[in-house]
Amino acid sequence: MRLQARQVSKAYGAQRVLDKLDLSIDAGEVVCLLGPNGAGKTTLIRTLSGLQKPDSGKVVFGVEAENENILKLRRNIGIILHQPFLYEHLTGMENLRFYSRLYETELDEANLHRLMSRVGLGKTRPIPVRAYSRGMKQRLTIARALLCDPQILLFDEPYTGLDQQGCGMLNQLIQEESARNKLILLTTHELSFIRQIATRFAILHHGRIAAAFPNAGVSLDALQEQYSAALGAEKKPLMERL
Repeated sequence: MRLQARQVSKAYGAQRVLDKLDLSIDAGEVVCLLGPNGAGKTTLIRTLSGLQKPDSGKVVFGVEAENENILKLRRNIGIILHQPFLYEHLTGMENLRFYSRLYETELDEANLHRLMSRVGLGKTRPIPVRAYSRGMKQRLTIARALLCDPQILLFDEPYTGLDQQGCGMLNQLIQEESARNKLILLTTHELSFIRQIATRFAILHHGRIAAAFPNAGVSLDALQEQYSAALGAEKKPLMERL
């Protein structure tokens, strides 16, 4: 499996967010997308997932993701966005049960319970999601993204709301999925965690990938240097949340 963006452009009115962007990710990679706020990271995630079409260029998953192809591929993409899109009047299990039926996964109750346990919600009382903490909602969102056992995982700020234990859980989960040859692209400011598991970093600036380089145990200082060099005159510090 390979995910490719070929000369992808996207604009909102007069503002061009993605500008003939090229990006290629192979199965087994964990690519962390970095960039200043407003650089277009979320737009890229949404475009790669098929939630929105590029104005020009193509997104390719071994085949061109257009028309009927993207409909077939949707179930093979697990996505996390800023909004959790959970039904707050339902319990966590009821949310997973609903989405499981919607996606026609054929998962039974035991499978759903195992998925809840995998994200640390196995012993959660059956209360409405509106009573969940932000971290619990994020854990449930992660579980939902894995419902179809997708080959492609696109996570936009997946560490949001998670405490250190939750971030550790997410890292373990990402490593397990990567070991199963899943293709993973994520955005985050949680450098202290992503540096432990990323195989490659890519820096988005002015609508294009300004730099890409392997992790290979890169230090925070070296990462900052690469980031500053990619941004050039518009140098901005990386944020690391410890």
